[in-house]
Amino acid sequence: MATHKKPESERFKGPVKFVEYLLARGLVTFLQRVPIRFAYRLGRAVGWLAWRVMVRRREIVRKNLGIINAWITGKENCPQGLAAAVEGNRLQERNGKKRDTVSSPVTASPQPASSSCHPALVLSEEAQVKEVFQRAGANLFSGFTFNRMPAKQVGRHIRIEGIEYFNAAVEERRGVVVLLAHMGPWEALTQLPRLAKLNGLEAKFGAMYRPLNNRYLDDWYRTQREARGTRLFSRRDGFHKPVDFLRAGGILGILADQKMKRGERVPFFGQEVKTSPIAGLMQRRSKAVAVSMSVSSDSTCQWTLKIRPFEFPSDRSDRDRVNEAAVCNQALEVALSDSFLDGFWFHGRF
Repeated sequence: MATHKKPESERFKGPVKFVEYLLARGLVTFLQRVPIRFAYRLGRAVGWLAWRVMVRRREIVRKNLGIINAWITGKENCPQGLAAAVEGNRLQERNGKKRDTVSSPVTASPQPASSSCHPALVLSEEAQVKEVFQRAGANLFSGFTFNRMPAKQVGRHIRIEGIEYFNAAVEERRGVVVLLAHMGPWEALTQLPRLAKLNGLEAKFGAMYRPLNNRYLDDWYRTQREARGTRLFSRRDGFHKPVDFLRAGGILGILADQKMKRGERVPFFGQEVKTSPIAGLMQRRSKAVAVSMSVSSDSTCQWTLKIRPFEFPSDRSDRDRVNEAAVCNQALEVALSDSFLDGFWFHGRF
C-alpha cells in the first residue's frame, strides 16, 4: 500500500519510527535528570555548533530578524538616537567591520518593544543571529529539565507576571484563550498548572498541539504532558472539544505563530503572512477572556512569563476571520517584542 494511502495510525509507525522514538526518549530522559544549569550550558553549546554549521538556517534567521528589526526601529516612539546607532552598526557590518555591539548614548526602556525600543537592537546583525541559535538550544534543553523538577524549584527559575488575569477569569467562571508564540523554553509551559498552584490559582489547563509524525513518540509525549495536569487537544479532537473545554472555564494555550499553508493573509511585523484564525474563532464561540503570553530570558536559567489581556472587536459585524487573525498577530507582535531573540526564527515565516 502506498504510504500516503495508509491511515495515520499506521503511517507514523514502523521500525524506523521506533528507533527514532528510542533515541529521542533517551535524549529527553537524560536532559530531565541533569542539573538545569548543565542543560542550559549544553544547549547553548549545541546552539553555537548549529550556528556554525547550519548555513541555510542562518540565512533564514537573518532574514526574519531583519524584518523584525526594521519593524521595531520604524515605530514612531523608537528613540532616534538608538535607531541611528542600529543603522550605523548595520553599515559597519556591511563594510566588513563586524562587532557585537554599538555604543549609544540612548538608554533603552525596559518596556516591550511594541511601546519602546528593545535593548537587543544594539547587537550587531550576526550577534543577533548567533544569540537566537544559542538561546534556542538553551531554552529547548532547559525546558525538558523542568519536567522532573519539584514545583517549588521550577518557581525559582520561572516568574509569572499578570496571573491576576487568570484569577479574574476563574472568578467569573469564564475560560481563557492564551495566545502563545514559539519563544523561550515552551516545554516549560506544561508546568503552568503547577506554577499556578504556587500562585494560589486552581484551574483546568489545556493546550492545542500538532501531533508528532511518530506515533510512539506522540503517545509518550501526550502521557508526559497530561500527567502534569495539561489536557492536550489536536485536530483529531475536532473544533468542539476545545471550545467546550473553554466554556467549562478551562485555560487553553494556542501556539499561533506557525507558518501556515492556508489561512488569512494579514500583517505580521509589517509583512503579509498566512495566519490561522483558530484562536479568534474559539474565543468567539466560547466567550472566553483573551490573553497573550511571552516567555523571556532574564538571565542564566531565569525566565519571565508575562500575561497580557487583549480584545477582539466588540461589534459582531467586525468579527470575521480576517479581523480576528489580524488582532491575534498584533498581540503576538507585542509578546515577541518582549524578547525577540528568544523567538524560534528558524523557518521562513515571512
